[in-house]
Parts: sequence; C-alpha cells; structure tokens
Amino acid sequence: MMRRFSFWFWTAIGLLAAVVSISLANVLAGRFAPRFDVTATGEHRLSPRADAVLARLPGPARLIVAADFRRSSPEAYRDTADVLDRFSASGKLEVISIDLGSPSGSAQYQQVIESLVERDRAELSSQADKIKTAAASANEIALWAQTGLSRSLDELRSLPGGNSPAVQQARGVLEQRAAGSRIAGRDLAAAIPKLDELLSSRIGEIELPATDRAADSLRKEIRNASDQFGQIAGELRRLSRQSDLGEAFSARAILIAEEIGQRRDRLGVASESIARLTRPGVLRVAAAFRQAASAILVPASGDKLSAIPIEELFPAQEIVVSAGARADGRRRVEEVLTAALALTLLDQPPIAVFVHAEEKPYVLEAPFLERLRENLLSRGIDIVEWPVLLESEPTGLVRLDPGKSRPAVFIILPPDSTTTARTGEQRGGLERSQRLGAVLEQLVSTGQNILLSLNPPFQKTYGDADPITTPLRAFGIAPSGLPIFTERFADGKRTVETDKVVIARSESHQPLAGALRGLPTYFPWPIALKPAEKPGAELKLEILLEVPADDATWGESTWLRTWQTPRARRQSLPDLPKFDPGPDERGPWTVALAAEKADAATGQKQRAVVVGSNGWFFDQLTQPAAQVDGRVIAPFPGNQELFDSSLYWLSFADELIAQSPQAGAIPLVGAIDPGRLILLRALLILGVPLAVLALGIVHRAVFG
Repeated sequence: MMRRFSFWFWTAIGLLAAVVSISLANVLAGRFAPRFDVTATGEHRLSPRADAVLARLPGPARLIVAADFRRSSPEAYRDTADVLDRFSASGKLEVISIDLGSPSGSAQYQQVIESLVERDRAELSSQADKIKTAAASANEIALWAQTGLSRSLDELRSLPGGNSPAVQQARGVLEQRAAGSRIAGRDLAAAIPKLDELLSSRIGEIELPATDRAADSLRKEIRNASDQFGQIAGELRRLSRQSDLGEAFSARAILIAEEIGQRRDRLGVASESIARLTRPGVLRVAAAFRQAASAILVPASGDKLSAIPIEELFPAQEIVVSAGARADGRRRVEEVLTAALALTLLDQPPIAVFVHAEEKPYVLEAPFLERLRENLLSRGIDIVEWPVLLESEPTGLVRLDPGKSRPAVFIILPPDSTTTARTGEQRGGLERSQRLGAVLEQLVSTGQNILLSLNPPFQKTYGDADPITTPLRAFGIAPSGLPIFTERFADGKRTVETDKVVIARSESHQPLAGALRGLPTYFPWPIALKPAEKPGAELKLEILLEVPADDATWGESTWLRTWQTPRARRQSLPDLPKFDPGPDERGPWTVALAAEKADAATGQKQRAVVVGSNGWFFDQLTQPAAQVDGRVIAPFPGNQELFDSSLYWLSFADELIAQSPQAGAIPLVGAIDPGRLILLRALLILGVPLAVLALGIVHRAVFG
C-alpha cells in the first residue's frame, strides 16, 4: 500500500513540477519573446540599415495605423504584423492599431487626430493670424487698384492735348492699363474670401486650418498683382519720357508710378511675412487624415510627421491575388518603415540634382527613372533637374533651397561623346561633353559633392583630353578610358562581353564599402579608374569595387566600333576585339571610387563618388526582375545599394548607410578566400582522424 502511495505521490509531484516548469517557461517567453533567426536571408530579423536607423532615434516614435483590417489580405496582415513586432521589440517604435471596422474604431481615430492637431494648435493659430494680416493689407491694395489707381490712369489720359499719333497711342495704352489695374485688383480681392474657407477647414468635427495652402494661394495672387502693377509703372515711366505728351503729363505719370511702387513694396512685405512660414507637422499628413484609412508616423520629437500609404502596409486581398507570385511583403514593409523613420532623423534632407547636357529636360519624366524618383521622394529627398544647355545655373535648386541650407548632391549624367547632332538638335556629343565638363569643373572648384558616372571617352581615342574626366584630377583620380572586355567561348564560337558583374570584397571600414560587401553589382561598359598612388594628407581615396584580373579579361583600346554597333549585331562583326599587349591593359581594375578631400584653409570637406559606368542606377537594373522561391527580387542588389548609400555619404549622413532589407532578399554564397580554403581542407583531411586519435588517448588514460 505504501509503495503504491509513494508511486502516485511522486508521479503527481513530477507532473506538477512539469506543469509549473512549462507554465513558467511560457510566461518568460511571452515577456521576453526571444527570437533566433537562422535563415540564410535574415527572414526574421531586421536589416543592418533598419538597425542603424533605430539606433539613432532619440526616443520611441509612434506609428498610428487606422484601417479596416478585414479588407487586407490575411497573408499580408501576418507579414506586416511580424515586421511591426520586430520594430516594437527594439523599444524605438510604438504601434497603435485602430480597427475602423469596429464600433469604437472611428471614435478612437478622431481622438488621435484631435491630439495631433492639438500639438500644433499654437503654431496654426499664429500662422493663421499672420495670413489674415497679410490678406487685409492685400485687400486694401486691391480696392485701391480697382478705384484709386484706375481713376488716376483715366484722369491721366485727358492731360495730353491734341490728336497726334503719340497722344493717341498713349491714350490707348493708358486705357488698357486702367482696365488691367481693375482686373488685377478684382482678382486679388476675389482671392481673400477663399482664404477664409481654407483657414476654417475641418476634419470631421476637428478644426484644422490649412495655413500652408492659404499662404501659397495668397502669395500666388500677390505675385500676379505685383507683376501687373510693375508693368503699369514701367509703362508710365516710358510715357513720361515722351516730350509730345507735355510736362504736366510727365510729372503726373511719375507721381502715379511712385505711388504704384509704394503699394508694390507693401505687397512685397505682406508676401514676405508669410513666405517663410514652415508647414506644421500635422498639415504634412492632413491628406491622409481625410482618407478612409491611414498610417501616421509620429517622431519622438520635432514636427516631422509623415504619412505612409496604407496599401504599403496592408494591401487588400484582391491586390495580393492579382500580383501573381507573392512578393516579399516583409521586406517591402521594412523598407517603407525604415525610410519613414530615417526621414525624421534628417534635419535637412538632401537634394538630388541631376545634371546633364541634353537638348531638353527628361529626368523628371523618363520612364526608365520612374522607380528611382519614387524611391528618392519616399525618403524625403527632393529632385532637381539641371539641363546645362538651357540653364547657366540650377534654377530649380535656387527656388527649392534659396538659403542653401540643405546638402545638395550633384548627379552627373554624361552624354555619348561619339554621337553627331541628331535631327532637331543643335549640338553633337563632343560639344555637349565640353559644356558638361565645364560645369563639372565649376562644381569641383566650388566644393560641391558629386556622384559621377562615366561613358567611354571618345576624345582620348585621338589623343585629346576628356572634358568630363579632367576635373577628377582634383580628387587624385585619372580614368584610363579603357572599357573592360571579357572573351567567352561557347559551342566553339568566340564572343566578347562588354558588361560586368562585380561583387564587392573590400574589407575597408569605409561606410560605402560595408554597404556593398558581398552584393553583386552590374556595370554596363565598365571603365577602369586609376587612383593616385600617393594621395596627399588632405585627400582620402577608397576603392569600392574592383574587377579582378584574369586571362580572359582586359582593357580594350579599340572599342569605338563595338560601342557603335547595336548589341544584337556585335557577334556578327568580322574581327571581334582581342587583347593586344601594346595598347591594351591587364587587370585588376578599379571601377568605383570614393574620394574625400579637405580644404587646407577652411577644413571644409568635399566628397565625390566616381563610377566607371553609365546607366548602372536606371530602373531596369535596380528594380526586382526575377522570381526566386516565390518572391520577386532584384538580381543585382548592389546597384541600388551603391546609389542610395552614395547619396547618404555625399550628404554626410554616414550613420544611415547600411545594407537595406532588399539587399538580403536571397542568400548569396561568395567565393571562399584561398587561405581559408586550404585551412578547411586541412581540417577535413587531418582534423577528423587526429580528433578520433586524441579521444582514444584520453579514454585510455582515464579508463585504462
């Protein structure tokens, strides 16, 4: 009996201990949520770039997600929830989910909007008062233009006597200007009531003055009226110099012109008083508030609220189904969140200035740059196009940043110097290269930061200096001008390749090198770069990407015919280029360099990234185009990483440089270092037998 009792007693104790242990393990797991990601692609951990951004956040940000989650795809919902959990676990992001499909969701959403509006209430009220003051001044001048100025011009018409041609012409001009004055005053006065509508706009029951739109609207109407007044004053001064109209006319015309000038000055003061009004954070996301669903990122400090398209986080079921192969939703969501968080860290987001020497603008409309533009704008990076043949200076940059407070990165897009002037064009490739080279020389000499891509330099084929590469001497860089060719043999036929895939192997601590390490990067027509052998103390040069030497690869000197032959017809050329020991060169070849130099007098730093290829950051190379294991990935992730990281480095935002989520979308197995390969072979051949022998010796020594 006692034996049976003892058996059941200890069995119960064992079961109780097991239950307590399992319960405690679950409690601890729920509290600390340990996660171990052993996938090759880092499927369940944040990317280095996300970690770098989170580490820099001064405090936890809030992500407010309001949506009807019943409409989203279940798979996408799980993917997004998993990513949000990873961000939340860092302690730097608090996620607030509001289900608009629930009875209390709408009321909760209104409370959130009201709290965000209340944060900026004082600034909104101050801005509204300034706009109303400027509007009152503009309205007074509008009434003067319709009555006082118009009447003065009509009276001026009667002063000159006679019916000479000069008098008749002056009367006609004054009649037109009087009508223009009345129209300008009427348009300016009509704009004032519209401001009241904007300043009293609401979201539901919450008052949210659209001070940004009101200020823009008023400044536009003031500018139009001021231009009209300026034309009237200029016409009066011109007429005052005509002796046929009499001295009384001239004196009166000058007085009216001076009065117009005084009123224009008042309009200028009114416009200037609202020109520098910054957009309150809540107005940055006002459009999202008016949607049925939204995702708002609220930083720990500052007013840089940003809206994330809800479909980027929780795409609808029909969108996921119609997409075919399931894209990597986790990485897309992580990329969007990382970009939004990085934007809050930049006090002055950089401006990407695309510089080219084409006959007409194309960067802001070109289909092959569409995704590139979207990527830049999503990270708060504004885009400016500078066609140097049409503008002597980047007027778009001047308008966007008149105070020159934001870092500008000049992205140089070189022309094909081998082309002649085409139909509808006035300049051939050589002339356009010279013009762009002169602008590049100016940018280098004035300390601007530059991302330069290169085409093969046609001028070097007949001994002249290349205007595009000549300014690079200031950074200790001298491109050889030789494109890198590779020969292949297949089915007994010899072919020559002009493109190259390079995998970064650099062990440098330079931020750009770290972001590229291990990633394949595709270069069309790569060109060898030659860094200075002994750069000065004020100059730092870092090799980013290098093509290793091999017997099948060389730098080709007679490349022109191959360049001018369409790719599909190159293999039909009678004598394909081959290595010539005289003018041609063997590797290795540097194809991407980062340079930094400091001004000896001021210590101010200037940076440049030079890539021996052109078109390497166009959409066809950077965007996902292949399916691997059910996900759409970019086969050459290094291209996008090089462009993004270069922009951050050139704008001195080094802390934001790290590999993005998309860079690790597929596992990449790199070549093993020769020294490590020898060590692995030795361990496999000798290590295992020696380990068995050692275990035998230990066993014999212990047990005899």
